[in-house]
Amino acid sequence: AGNLESFYAAINAGADAIYLGLDDFNARIKADNFSVDNIKNIVDFAHLRSVKVYVTINIIIKDTEYDKLLNMIKKTMEANIDAYLVQDLGVANFLISHFPTINLHASTQMGIHNLYGAKVVEKLGFTRIVLSRETKLEDIKLIKENTSLEIEYFVQGALCVSFSGNCYMSSFSTLNSANRGRCQQLCRLKYKSFENDQFLKSGYLLSARDLSLIKNIKLLKDAGVDSFKIEGRLRRKGYVSVVTSTYRKLIDLIENNQ
Repeated sequence: AGNLESFYAAINAGADAIYLGLDDFNARIKADNFSVDNIKNIVDFAHLRSVKVYVTINIIIKDTEYDKLLNMIKKTMEANIDAYLVQDLGVANFLISHFPTINLHASTQMGIHNLYGAKVVEKLGFTRIVLSRETKLEDIKLIKENTSLEIEYFVQGALCVSFSGNCYMSSFSTLNSANRGRCQQLCRLKYKSFENDQFLKSGYLLSARDLSLIKNIKLLKDAGVDSFKIEGRLRRKGYVSVVTSTYRKLIDLIENNQ
């Protein structure tokens, strides 16, 4: 949820958990987001309806920002946040050392897509891994069979033309780093392609179509996926509502063997 309207829409549509960002330290800094001032009311509203709330800290953190990060985590811990999505391994170590009971999820920004990467975060104390969109089905099964980690997997939303958490196009071209939540989404623009100075074609050549795995939900469930993730922090509430309710209905049918 990128704003309050989408937050309510997701819950009303049947979401089991909402992931959101605060004013700082999240990869969707251009969204309206939430704040330490309203997060307690947000969490209380969700928990009253048996919905979990996950806060994103899914960017690389500068050394000079740790005091600010510490203050934010203290306030959100008091709000009973269910888990934090983390990209930066240094941040993970910092949080565990200061908050031994904190629940950490490995963000897809880590780019983890195989058993070896999963083992690393499991050893560090993470409880869940949000696998990169590039992860193969057989690797999902291996991770499930050989770790105690919960597995979260994107099933709907935007795709990056680059590898999860490793796109530097925006940073290189505009000094706005995707790993600081400021991606300019240059891959969504129109481009022209040439070969030996010969024009080939023009169009949205770097823009991948949206991901949609609604036909593969049972396959992913059987492979060991515990949570189906819908990308939507820069989406309108209507999109959030329709997509969430559609997946909710399908998952309920599968759970009831229909």
